[in-house]
Amino acid sequence: MQTHIDKTNLVDLISDKHAKLRKKVIDAWEQNGEDKVTDTESYMIALVEKERTTVAQIAKKIGMSRQGAHKCAKGLMERGYIEIEDHQDNSRDKFLCLTDKGRYFVDETLHIKRNIENEIIKSIGKEKFDLLKEAFSSSWFE
Repeated sequence: MQTHIDKTNLVDLISDKHAKLRKKVIDAWEQNGEDKVTDTESYMIALVEKERTTVAQIAKKIGMSRQGAHKCAKGLMERGYIEIEDHQDNSRDKFLCLTDKGRYFVDETLHIKRNIENEIIKSIGKEKFDLLKEAFSSSWFE
């Protein structure tokens, strides 16, 4: 008799666990009394934190329309997570950058993620955790 794990391919398993982990992070953020932030908004904040970028570049990375990305960015600006900075070489393009509230979100969600990692380590052990991290850091996933 096949078990659930035997019937599940690795790609679907990773996708399912990724969605559950993202939800766990956002739920913990909200349980701390913070505003509701969607997965897309969280991803956008993370991309802005990593590098100076435009809404168009984010739309391409996330795989959504420019209009959708603009709507998401506008909501984050209205709630104080990001702001617009002029592009010195091109007046049409605008860079997104984090506000103090955006940096607070990044710092706090990183803390939440580290707590989740510690839960995983307690469950599977440090050696297996390190092997997983090494596997997903492989250049194959680039």
